[in-house]
Amino acid sequence: MKNKLPKISEREKDVMLVLWHSDEPLTASAITEKGDGLSINTVQSVLRYLLKKEYIAVADIVYSGTVHTRSYKPVVSAEQYAADQLQTMRINTLIFSTLNFIDHLIKNDDSNILDELEGIIRDKKEKEDD
Repeated sequence: MKNKLPKISEREKDVMLVLWHSDEPLTASAITEKGDGLSINTVQSVLRYLLKKEYIAVADIVYSGTVHTRSYKPVVSAEQYAADQLQTMRINTLIFSTLNFIDHLIKNDDSNILDELEGIIRDKKEKEDD
């Protein structure tokens, strides 16, 4: 990742988590309903900050009851955010090892992460050969 993402607060992360878990753009009221302990005022305020930081974008203007409202979609993916956080840790921590981090993920994750990593490495090597 070339450009470092702006820092976001815990509440901003809470709203982003709701958006990341949704398959479709959400209105502020929908985020409030799906979020854990988020008030409509907090969500509306957080959405303004996330727009300024370019984590989200207005997807559409939709009807909510009898009024028009904006729906929002993430512009920054959960994976982009995690990669940025990892890069920040690598820069700020003298003893941080990416390989040890990946080893830790593999040991503590019973999913197919090793197969996925092998696929990514294979694809990168094939692209370099072209």
